[in-house]
Amino acid sequence: MARPRKSYYWWIGGKILYALLGLAIFVMVAFLLWRVYFSGKIPREVKGLVPNDRLVALYAEKGEDIELLTQEQATVTKGEGNYGYFSVPQFVYIPELSQVQVLFRYNNSTLKYTQRDLGLAERPARGTEVFDVSLVAITDQTPDDKTDNKDGSDTLEKARIASTTHTVTTTSLYTYFVYTFDNVTVRDDTLVLYFDIYYGEAVDYEATPYGTLRLYHCESEWITRTLTKDEIKALSGEGK
Repeated sequence: MARPRKSYYWWIGGKILYALLGLAIFVMVAFLLWRVYFSGKIPREVKGLVPNDRLVALYAEKGEDIELLTQEQATVTKGEGNYGYFSVPQFVYIPELSQVQVLFRYNNSTLKYTQRDLGLAERPARGTEVFDVSLVAITDQTPDDKTDNKDGSDTLEKARIASTTHTVTTTSLYTYFVYTFDNVTVRDDTLVLYFDIYYGEAVDYEATPYGTLRLYHCESEWITRTLTKDEIKALSGEGK
């Protein structure tokens, strides 16, 4: 019997190599699609407003007429030392309650970089309060004079507000926190509202934050939004 030609083996090898290359491309594309469209999808339990006693009572009184405000601001940190570390994909201000809810997100690599940046012996654990967060409201004490609104000016008042409650959940890639802040009133003389991020528990608020994102600016437009179906179910008790 004649032996198969060498060209036949090359043909078979080429087919196998081509198939492996196609499989590798498929796996890579599938991973990228999962990363973009699925892994970054906000979990349902933190996607909207998180019910609390005051919000539930307000819904019982006003129903879907609750005023919900937000703004379009940068949602991801882009500083030299925190590029892409932290994000705030959702921010809602509820004027009738003087309440703010913030969805705070970071991925697993942020914890790796935090260990590296701060020289920690171990990587911080997922799903725990690794970071101290707070709101900072800057108010203009001389609203009729805009020329003195400079950093460090004595006419600007800085107030730091701690969170009241929080909810946490994790996915394979991300950690999510919804922080609720009470006693937050955005007035005509409020210039800006920041979301500050520090590491650890014994925090020096005079030090530069590990990350900062602006939630509100007086020159940006408020955007009104309505309650979603899931939020209505949660506030009315139907989602239990």
